[in-house]
Amino acid sequence: MTASTAPAVFTPRLPGTAAAAAVVWFILAVIAGASGFLVRLPFPGAQVIILSLVAITLSAGLASGSLRAWIDSIPLRVLVGVNAIRFIGIAFLVVAAQGQLDPVLAGRAGWGDIAIATSAIILAWAGTPRLLTLLWNALGMLDLVVAVGTATAIALNGTTPGVTALFTLPLSLIPTFFVPLFLANHVFIFRRLLAPPRGR
Repeated sequence: MTASTAPAVFTPRLPGTAAAAAVVWFILAVIAGASGFLVRLPFPGAQVIILSLVAITLSAGLASGSLRAWIDSIPLRVLVGVNAIRFIGIAFLVVAAQGQLDPVLAGRAGWGDIAIATSAIILAWAGTPRLLTLLWNALGMLDLVVAVGTATAIALNGTTPGVTALFTLPLSLIPTFFVPLFLANHVFIFRRLLAPPRGR
């Protein structure tokens, strides 16, 4: 009598180099915010850093075979549901209420993030229906673009209270760590949704 063995199923893992890079990135983001480095940078230094981080994150996720395979193995509802973290947008409203952040930026970024986070939970629970998820994903990306654009315009105008709090801990982690990750996340979701059915 011979025992039959089921073939092993290969599940991609997060590459160690990518995990290490993320940890180093987070630590550097903390240091940059805590030391005042971002605040002291002349315009558009902080904006260039943020755009560079977005480009690097996208390149790593789309070009690296092992990292791309790991991202592709993540269920779509998880990619969507992780946006619940964007409830951190509440922090914008709290800091603005204390008079430390421009209220226009706080309103757009804060309420936008809250709306995207709430709908992400609902979509993940509903099984991420394709058309609704496409619409949500477009709005989620637009929310981030509007927030970055609003912050840039306020920095250019030099209004008070301005955006200094955005480049100081703890809020500085949002543009220097979470925004690049979430923008990349939206691109990965679009790639999943617009791929042939077999690719989903």
